Amino acid sequence: MMTTEVIVEAPVDELKTLVARKVMTTERTILPFADFTGFMTDVFKTFYKSGCCLVGAGHVTPEIEIAADRAEIELVEALGASPFASDVASVLVAVKSPHDLIYISNPNRITGANYSLTDLEKLARAIPQGVMFVDEYYFDYYGITGFPLLDILTNVVIIRSFTAAYGITSSDTGYVLANPSMIDLIKHSCQGRPLSSTTSNTILSTLVNEEAVTLRLREIHEESLRLAKALSRLEIQCRITTADFIILRVASPKNVGNYLARCKTPVENLDGYPQLKHYLRYRVQSVSANEGFIEAFKKMPVDYYQLKSTDHRTVTIRRPASDFREKSDTQDIARIITQDSYPRR
Repeated sequence: MMTTEVIVEAPVDELKTLVARKVMTTERTILPFADFTGFMTDVFKTFYKSGCCLVGAGHVTPEIEIAADRAEIELVEALGASPFASDVASVLVAVKSPHDLIYISNPNRITGANYSLTDLEKLARAIPQGVMFVDEYYFDYYGITGFPLLDILTNVVIIRSFTAAYGITSSDTGYVLANPSMIDLIKHSCQGRPLSSTTSNTILSTLVNEEAVTLRLREIHEESLRLAKALSRLEIQCRITTADFIILRVASPKNVGNYLARCKTPVENLDGYPQLKHYLRYRVQSVSANEGFIEAFKKMPVDYYQLKSTDHRTVTIRRPASDFREKSDTQDIARIITQDSYPRR
């Protein structure tokens, strides 16, 4: 016989208390949600005004496309000259009404492009009667946040994940940070599935384990650098990001993807996205899994991945100085993300 899980408020209240303590805010500014796509559909509907559109600052994920479609709101992707760099000007050009909505994942979930706090404030002020949604899915990796804007602007909504820092991609749970009046409006208008007691308790157990997060973030940083160096030696252009993935440029994303799939190494083909021809994205994993990824490239046909050309489009990568343990690391990262030269056969 099937049973229905009972929804109780106690774990959710405890969850909000813990988040409030970590973020150093009040519980009135926090709203947990269980499903990202469903939640975004509801908030887009809530803040939509006739004639406005949703402007995506850079590439958007399929989840946002689905949410915009369900909310019956026009989505416009504002892409600059480089998909790896922030471009405030292109977003401002796409804004046609003070009632428009802006969605920005910072860093970008597809390419890792990122915006500064000054950039975010400028974009929010461009839509005084609209709302700017700042998706900080990778906040724990990135460290720069739009949270200070909540003290000076009323049209900013911060969205974060409960599980991204742990590499848990099967969960779509998260929480919103906004001023209390905005939280009340969202809470009363959104009919998304609430967090269950089981989910809340699971999240609670992970949030209190700060040491595990610290160790994971350090490993991701070190492994990203190691992967980039190894791939560069194979003459593969790669870009590290302020997230848990690296992006690599190969001759045939399809052939490389199929070969890696046979090696049980998953990658995402970005070739179909605008401006991302020849690109793949690899989510950094354990040391052993990453070593298997490198070895697979060493064994596959060279013509699958080697390109004669280099993509010199601009990269912006902002990361707190404390993340770099040694000067040599910073120099290596700068060399890898610019990729000005390669050894040639």
